[in-house]
Amino acid sequence: VAGRSGRRRKVDVMKRKMRIVVRGTDWIGLWSGRFLSLFVIVMMAIILYEVVLRYFFNRPTTWALELATMIFGVYMMGGGIYALLVDGHVRMDLFYDKWSARKKALSDVLTFPLFLAFFCLLLWKATAYGIDSFVMAEHSKTTWSPPIYPWKLSIPIIVLLMMGQGLSNFIKNLHLLITGEAL
Repeated sequence: VAGRSGRRRKVDVMKRKMRIVVRGTDWIGLWSGRFLSLFVIVMMAIILYEVVLRYFFNRPTTWALELATMIFGVYMMGGGIYALLVDGHVRMDLFYDKWSARKKALSDVLTFPLFLAFFCLLLWKATAYGIDSFVMAEHSKTTWSPPIYPWKLSIPIIVLLMMGQGLSNFIKNLHLLITGEAL
């Protein structure tokens, strides 16, 4: 009896730790999504500014389109973190929608190694890409010529955050698969 209660206590402690990790990671995913949603407002303001200057005052800018494009790139990539959190990615749902929660969890657990392999490769390449850009202090080859290494360095950070969200989803799915209850 004492052995069972000790094991039960260890399981409860482990479950509490998993909940802390999952909640922390999900919190980061939620707030990154909320923060990045503000990028749309910034992009709209930049494009509106450009349109007004170009068509009403015949004074186009050299920087607006390029800056809006850089912001959009970070917004689109970072949105993947939030999409993973809310299960908002597009998938081919021939069977998946009809499956039970446990069957979906099994499918997601079995495909997690593919997710992890892809994102490990992406992190490796994106980190090298960002570091190379930083080392040469890369600038755009346009008239405005802004530094682009900060934008390129954001790629591995976003990939790392997506990996964290994927791991959180994996933990939730594994827990559901094993216990039959959501974490």
